[in-house]
Amino acid sequence: MMPSESARAAALRARLDGGFVEHARFTGPPVDFSDWTPEELGAIWGALHRAARFGHDDTARRELATTLLAQASSMNLAPALAGDMFLDALDAAGDYNREWEYVIGCLACLHGEAPAGTAGQARRILGKTSGWAECPYQAYLLARLAGGDAPAQFTQAMEERHALYPMPLTLHELELLPQLAKTSLLALAGSRYSGHWNRDSIGEADPADVLADDAAYVDFARTILEQAARHIAAIHDGSVPYAADAAFATADSPVLARAARVASYRDDAWFRPVITVLLPLACVAPGAAKSAPSQSLAMALGHAVETIPTPESLQALRAALAQVRHAGIRKKLERNLKPAERALAERPDIAWRIGMPGPMGKRRQAMLARRLEAGYASEVWFGLDQWRGLRDDADIDAVARALVWRTRDGMAFMLDGKGAIDAQGLSVDLPEQGEIGLWHPLHGSGEERAAWQSLVAQRRLRQPLRQVYREIYAPPGDGGAPFAGYQLSLPTLLGLARREGWRLDDDEGLSRQFGAWRVLLRLEGRVYPGAGGACTSNGLAPAQMMPMAPVAYSEACRAVDLLVSASALALVDEEQSVEREQRLCYLANLAPGPMAGMRRAVLEQVFADQIEDGRMALQARHVMVGRHAIHLTTGRVTKDGAEAVIEVVAQGSKLGAVPWLPYDEALLEKIAAAAGALLALHQVQPGC
Repeated sequence: MMPSESARAAALRARLDGGFVEHARFTGPPVDFSDWTPEELGAIWGALHRAARFGHDDTARRELATTLLAQASSMNLAPALAGDMFLDALDAAGDYNREWEYVIGCLACLHGEAPAGTAGQARRILGKTSGWAECPYQAYLLARLAGGDAPAQFTQAMEERHALYPMPLTLHELELLPQLAKTSLLALAGSRYSGHWNRDSIGEADPADVLADDAAYVDFARTILEQAARHIAAIHDGSVPYAADAAFATADSPVLARAARVASYRDDAWFRPVITVLLPLACVAPGAAKSAPSQSLAMALGHAVETIPTPESLQALRAALAQVRHAGIRKKLERNLKPAERALAERPDIAWRIGMPGPMGKRRQAMLARRLEAGYASEVWFGLDQWRGLRDDADIDAVARALVWRTRDGMAFMLDGKGAIDAQGLSVDLPEQGEIGLWHPLHGSGEERAAWQSLVAQRRLRQPLRQVYREIYAPPGDGGAPFAGYQLSLPTLLGLARREGWRLDDDEGLSRQFGAWRVLLRLEGRVYPGAGGACTSNGLAPAQMMPMAPVAYSEACRAVDLLVSASALALVDEEQSVEREQRLCYLANLAPGPMAGMRRAVLEQVFADQIEDGRMALQARHVMVGRHAIHLTTGRVTKDGAEAVIEVVAQGSKLGAVPWLPYDEALLEKIAAAAGALLALHQVQPGC
């Protein structure tokens, strides 16, 4: 038995190594890692990975190991490795670079010094030098661990790669590696996105976050970014000849973008004039040409601004969009803008440093409202002095006066003249110190929400963002997954999801960050960029074990509701026929506008008398019955923004009598039945 190895760890390791069991079908009790110590995990780590590989023919062991590794991953568990346990873990690695990520993970879990025998294992795992340039940061760490002539071979391999494909900045960064702290090296080597970073990397560990605390790398970042800004400026003033896409080596763009993220995390003052020059000038050629000095750098910097923006970098992104002539670059940068605005809202300490750019007016006020709304999921707070300072801007003050605010002690208020009022319209005193945040309907009771709605209606205020009537969502009481059971049009879904900042996760669906939480919209079907046809929604689920804050959960549901509402075709039918599948595939590739128009036309015919009498109204996306709204795509029923549960009596006959209807009959029947139930309810209880 290894040191720190418990009896249960020893028993599991014996099973994973193919030890004796009393019966061929014996599997033992289910293994639950929730109360295992890191040392116990370390004792079985190597055995787990050996059993999960395809080097043996014991499928039961492989399935057990795969299941346990998935459990450890879902719980974010990591082993503690030392001495023989570390060597045993390395022994499980193969001698090809696809295994390097696992080895770097083991190195990150190493406690104390590497034991004797590590060098031999590292040299075995490194293999031939031909593959080292593909994963240079991992190769460097392993070469340093191997010792001997391995570091010199690494340097030679990188120089040979540079001779074939010039990458001076990358080579400069590799020369810096011996000066970096171990945490920095592990961050570079351990990230799947240490090279090109884009929106698909969001939610993963960013090596730039760790490098921002390493003085050697910070100095390097400043040097190369300032050099790059001078170089691109020289191209534009004619000092350096212009050639399309030749300002920087393509391989060097990720290095510059990582340096930009390092400076953004730190919010260094020197970075502000640099990004203001570098990003816009990298996007546009001197003169009138539609090319650019560096497409790769322009796009890499766009992703950098999206992931960790500063006020100046967001301003630079807008300036780049205003002048770029290259259609491909414009398309990419437009996708970065909206997520960058949301991400900046979650940095309230710096977000308002330069106020809101642009001329005074409604467009600027709309940008301000979007920034405030983006901070909902994180429940952003402003210091009282900062909040008062923002109101010195006329546009910001105009927006602030139409919104409901709250203090840390729970008091909600609106500005009125030089003072403030509560939901009843009574004057209240603002605190002399503390913090101010944006009020969310979930912060108040149903009575308080109704009071604010009444006050806003009486004063005929047009709120710059949907606030007092904002849709709110609570976790389902039965523990089910919300927004499950819909057939979704993939072209519509993926196009909208990308614009809204969702990322496509392999084998899971779509994911997006809301404050400290990442959520998943689980999808079933062949979902990939550019996919056509339809898929099935299996509902929303948090990606982490920790429970979500109510506001963050509600905002996540609201974002999913937008995706489902825009792309839903039909309800999932347990008795799916070939004809229905063909019809859904046809509908999935149609534009949603004509289908929605036809759906409204049918409802106008079915409920013509009720609409004429004013008991029902058809809007762009909802059927309105009194204060109730039924969504025309999902059938979700709300009352003043909050979900309403109504009992719908089955009609007994499908709407299949209209075979020309280009929409799912079951879903339309659900909407029609809900409308009928609400009409009956309003006849019994007028004013509901």
